[in-house]
Amino acid sequence: MFRTIDRYEDTSLGLPYPVVLFDSAEEEIDDATGERIGISVPHVEGLVAAIAVARALCPIQLEGAEVKFVRRAIGLSGKDFAEGLGLDPATLSRWENGKQEVGAWADKQVRMAAVISLGDHVPALKLDQKAIVSLVIRPRLPGETLLPEVRLVSVESGPGDGDVEAWELKLAA
Repeated sequence: MFRTIDRYEDTSLGLPYPVVLFDSAEEEIDDATGERIGISVPHVEGLVAAIAVARALCPIQLEGAEVKFVRRAIGLSGKDFAEGLGLDPATLSRWENGKQEVGAWADKQVRMAAVISLGDHVPALKLDQKAIVSLVIRPRLPGETLLPEVRLVSVESGPGDGDVEAWELKLAA
């Protein structure tokens, strides 16, 4: 038997903070014992894309783990992502491993890559790609973390195409 969980914190997506899913994760229960067998999250690829794009639109400086998350969401190796951004793969590696801070120019380039590559996969997010250009990125405050909150919703995919399930996301600092 499956049961929808009201609130579930997922820490398995590779971010340095949990993602909170509301009314979206499902718990499988053993009919005989009533014990939990496991938890599943539907449309994980869409969830990852939604988080990457929403994070790109949030004006707090990216951490290395978030750069790595965006790169993986796009589906590129470190070498290919570094080449696409026009930088040395060793620099990308230092960012992703927290050995070097991501500079302002590079931070914007990572965000642009996320929005351009993944924006079409996030129909529940009202997206203006130009917003990245004018985004004023601020440093992360000491101890500041993000808490992405998501819910699976139905959205209209296009005229006459009907509704599709998509992730609606709110980023709270």
